[in-house]
Amino acid sequence: MKLPLTISDFIAVYKNGAEPEAIIRSFWERLSKMGAGPSGDPALIYIPPWDEISLQLQNLKEIDKSQAPLYGIPFVVKDNIDVRGWPTTAACPSFAYSAEVTAQVVTKLQLAGAIVLAKTNLDQFATGLVGTRSPFGIVKNPFDDAYICGGSSSGSASLVSRGLACFSLGTDTAGSGRIPAGFCNLVGTKPTPGLVSTRGVVPACKTLDCVSFFTLCVQDARVVLSVAISDLKEQEQEPRFSYPTNFPRWAPSSDVTIGIPQNPLLFSSSYKEAFMKAVDHVEALGWRAIPIDMTPLFEIAKELYDGPWVAERYAAIEEHIHSSPSSIDSNVLSVINKSKAFSAVQAFKSLYEIKFRAVEANAIFQTIDALLVPTAPEHPTIQNIQDDPIGRNASLGTYTNFVNLLGWSALALPSGFTEEEKPFGVTLIAPGGHDFSLLELGELWHRNCRLPLGSNLRPFTDPDWAPKQARSHSDGIRIAVVGAHLEGMPLHWQIKKAGASFLRKTFTSKCYGLFSLQNSIPPKPGLKRVTAGGDEIEVEVYDFPLSSVGEFLSQIPHPLGLGTIELCDGSWVKGFICEPIALEEAKDITSFKGWRAFCSSTI
Repeated sequence: MKLPLTISDFIAVYKNGAEPEAIIRSFWERLSKMGAGPSGDPALIYIPPWDEISLQLQNLKEIDKSQAPLYGIPFVVKDNIDVRGWPTTAACPSFAYSAEVTAQVVTKLQLAGAIVLAKTNLDQFATGLVGTRSPFGIVKNPFDDAYICGGSSSGSASLVSRGLACFSLGTDTAGSGRIPAGFCNLVGTKPTPGLVSTRGVVPACKTLDCVSFFTLCVQDARVVLSVAISDLKEQEQEPRFSYPTNFPRWAPSSDVTIGIPQNPLLFSSSYKEAFMKAVDHVEALGWRAIPIDMTPLFEIAKELYDGPWVAERYAAIEEHIHSSPSSIDSNVLSVINKSKAFSAVQAFKSLYEIKFRAVEANAIFQTIDALLVPTAPEHPTIQNIQDDPIGRNASLGTYTNFVNLLGWSALALPSGFTEEEKPFGVTLIAPGGHDFSLLELGELWHRNCRLPLGSNLRPFTDPDWAPKQARSHSDGIRIAVVGAHLEGMPLHWQIKKAGASFLRKTFTSKCYGLFSLQNSIPPKPGLKRVTAGGDEIEVEVYDFPLSSVGEFLSQIPHPLGLGTIELCDGSWVKGFICEPIALEEAKDITSFKGWRAFCSSTI
């Protein structure tokens, strides 16, 4: 029986009368026949007995199918994530324990109808980007056994790429949810730190860890992330080291600007050619590409392993290192033991350095919507890693290590194949809280590339891409802008920085006058409601996340302020108004019906 792959496939199969038990049992039987590593498939660490799966199916019957977006969808989880009653090993048998409580993110997915099938292999204690540092075996690349799958979430990526689960959970501290996606022709979603709960996850670096997701297409990633996000009440129930925006859903305007590395660091001619094609693809989508100096980002990245931040990995497993040092992979131990060279003073200095450089790094997004980088600078073979296990692993983090240190969001995407017929991936990066914007861009990217799914499981089809639906704007504030904040004007960057989404161009009612303010830098107009002599004035309406309105308001200079204005359709929105005293010497430009038209007339 040909089994479904994507969420849209499962929906179609169930709509045609298939029962979840039959479909899920087929997936479980395939995994059971493969067996778990090291004697079975090295991508797997634990496959539960059918009774455990059957219990989940019984619970499925109590779920309202119409309220379960993941109804009957099979998934697997990285074996540093707890499932109640199942062993958690973090790829270290002597560390293993039976989980008493299921990780919060897994519980949310199960409540949405998803069925967890197995636990997957990883670089031990999630320390590595290669997928070779595990006593359960080396996870080989689905496209070529000679190449690495990427880590640390190696098993999770391998199984989805081979069509053995619809989606999977990984974790990402330094790139573990993105590198395997790039090497396995998958979508790798790395949420904003703190957006998804890490309760029930064995920590690598508590202040940086994210639960990540591997899917065959971007539309599936959108569904899974929408389910997995922690609400405010859940965030209050566990310690939080990162606090993402509470209202992350926003969309960029149609004028998309993408930053690309000024001098991309790539280690092979085939990777250089593949990234050039990716840049061409940016332009083919109608997006604008501009070069970005990556120096501040690379400097921040050095702090993760070359600075005292590595001590956080030691803190995560300190007790086990003392009790059973011989059970730890030699390369993992080598990385973690570097922490002994640093003092508490150096740790604070490192923190200060990151905070200072973050100001420069975040300024990048004043001119771009997102940053597009190669997911990795090369794709090593297993032999390459064995010959240089530390250096080769470190180089793979070139474009990933800085992201969580800065609290940013990222989305790894398939981009094509190299001349050696290996997958090549790129990653879109944006500030924290812009996860759904990246998914929106990613959907357009993936649909345009139309690459085969996973390890050539089947061609990409239109059901794998869903047109964006109209968003509810109840979670934000609509603000109309009239002058220097209009698209293409000098202060429009403030709107982009706030994460506001463009809604429409329209006009005020005929009750407004527009005036050119004197000595205003940059030049700005003032809007005034009048009883006579008014006209319709052009405005642009944006939807602002509540979390960013305060900062946006703080940037509005005297004599302007935010009030309420009437639009031509009779609706009312927040908008820019002006103190009357500033209009006494201002030039009346109402006849131009808008700031843009007035500015054009003065050129």
